[in-house]
Amino acid sequence: MNDSRKLKMKFAGRFIDLLGHQMYGGPVPAVAEFIANAWDADSKKIEITIPSDISIQGAEIRVKDYGTGMTFKELNDFYLNIGYERRESRSETTGSGRLVMGRKGIGKLAGFGIAEDIVLHSVKAEHLVEFTLNYTDLKLKTDLSAFEFEPEIDGNTDEENGVTVILKKLKLKRNINIISFRKSIARRFALNTDLMQIIINGEPITKENLEFDFRVPEEGLEWAVADIPDFGQIKYWFGFLKDTIKDPELRGISIYARERIAQTTPFHFNLSGGINGQVGLEYLTGKIIADVLDEENDYIATDRQAVNWKMENAPNFERWGLEKVKELCKEWKRRKDEKNLNKFKHDFSEFSPRIKALVGQEQRDISQALEKIAKLDRIDEEDFRIIANSMISGIERESVKKVIKKINASSPNALPELYEAINEWDIISSVSIAEVIIGKLEIIRQFKKHIDDKLVEKAKKGSLDMQIFIKEHSWLLGHEYAHLTSADIYQERGIDSWISDEIRTVDKEYSHKDIKEQRRFDLLCVKDDARIVILELMRPGKPCDYDHLMRLERYVSCLQSAIDEKGSEGYYGRMIVSGLLIADDFTKDGALQKTMVKLSPGINATKWKPLFERVEASYKEYFEILRQKAPEDPRIKGMISPMS
Repeated sequence: MNDSRKLKMKFAGRFIDLLGHQMYGGPVPAVAEFIANAWDADSKKIEITIPSDISIQGAEIRVKDYGTGMTFKELNDFYLNIGYERRESRSETTGSGRLVMGRKGIGKLAGFGIAEDIVLHSVKAEHLVEFTLNYTDLKLKTDLSAFEFEPEIDGNTDEENGVTVILKKLKLKRNINIISFRKSIARRFALNTDLMQIIINGEPITKENLEFDFRVPEEGLEWAVADIPDFGQIKYWFGFLKDTIKDPELRGISIYARERIAQTTPFHFNLSGGINGQVGLEYLTGKIIADVLDEENDYIATDRQAVNWKMENAPNFERWGLEKVKELCKEWKRRKDEKNLNKFKHDFSEFSPRIKALVGQEQRDISQALEKIAKLDRIDEEDFRIIANSMISGIERESVKKVIKKINASSPNALPELYEAINEWDIISSVSIAEVIIGKLEIIRQFKKHIDDKLVEKAKKGSLDMQIFIKEHSWLLGHEYAHLTSADIYQERGIDSWISDEIRTVDKEYSHKDIKEQRRFDLLCVKDDARIVILELMRPGKPCDYDHLMRLERYVSCLQSAIDEKGSEGYYGRMIVSGLLIADDFTKDGALQKTMVKLSPGINATKWKPLFERVEASYKEYFEILRQKAPEDPRIKGMISPMS
């Protein structure tokens, strides 16, 4: 065999695509790699700058650390050496004693997941080196093993040590939600902020402020310790929040190794099948520090999103976690059942006097029923109280029969008995009406939440929006709408055909402009025997604008003209057409306010918050009048006002 013949391994630019673009898609995993590099460089803080609008010219993401920096030689030997294993070549710890996070040597390519250019600006010992790596240039090269280039800057500087990574020509499709970005970054690291502070757009990341129903270990104690046979030692805490967890970053268990995420959420140790208290998973959050996952053996997937649970001793850890989750969910259900049962069993319960006022069998029946309801997995405290109140009230209404008997049995000369029976009837009637008011106050509470959450005025089919909510509860608009049902509220093309035709005429006037500006005009139409009201609902928090106001005026004018032309003929001859615009912030445009004054009373406008406050005040006042009729009656006392 010819000794001069040798095989040579090399890699192509496609390698950059696989390890950069495809593995680190999204700003969170990309930036997280640079945070890990800052930690390994002993930086005391890292400053991340995220643009508010990625579409503007020159938008970029900057990640600046204050660590040791890298010299020209270190950049060549370590940073640009793809796959360089720092721990084996240098040390398991940094100069200050931190456990090194980096291991696989490919995180430096993470920026290519969201940007075309990675600019690296490195300062060490008063020397600056700056260069740019371009994703397309590298990807198209057939051989990167001998790729060489010159830095853009290589010279002296008075800057302090550290590295700044600048991601340019961003490839993101939409703007970064800063609130979600902060939560996600915070969730990816279990860092002690005294050791390294993470600052995003000038604001440091802080620890999560969670409100627990209960926590293991109990609140005030940071971590519990467990020694798992044939795996190693871990630290952990688990907690059940008071409300179901909506944020996927918070749901389930996050597992960390060397201060960094190793298993992302939602995660419940691959639990399958039903368990006692399974609904508790919707309330469960927690963290585990398991450094053993990233020590002698590397149990973590390359993209640091998940643990390889089939590897060596990992199943022992998985079994421990699975049993711990089952145990905690069982305890969560026991506590929940106990709390709900106490709501009506103990002597000081709001329901206790009402239950004791029932006859013996009724007491036993309602207690048994409420105990079963209290143990339902998905019942929460507020829902239980409403159901319990309603069920007890249903039994109490049987007392109406007793009142009728008392009235019929009273003699003409026994006026005190008759007055007593009528007074009892008045109290029962007040209780019944008050229950209806309580239901409406609950809807008003939901209305306020929709306003605070800026619920859209018009959503996709099947989703809740303000149009649907107002259509179902037209009385929220005021007492003059209280007699209407949802059948009296017409949504867009569901209105009568002639009204639809007139509205379509107005739509044609605006169609070209609206399509160009991607606007949508959605409306409701209220119709009773005397009037037609066109409702233009704008999303809460969105300021009123001239276009919406004038278009509403055109709808009203067009319909009124159509009615006037029909004269007294037909059903619509007597009707008056008006418009109501519900929006926010009418103050920015003085001309807009003057126009609204001129258009009144045909066109009226109101803000969402005052609308809510008026209807809330009205129904609370009504409820208070009813309550004063029998302030000591246990049925009245047992009513829970959602707005109190």
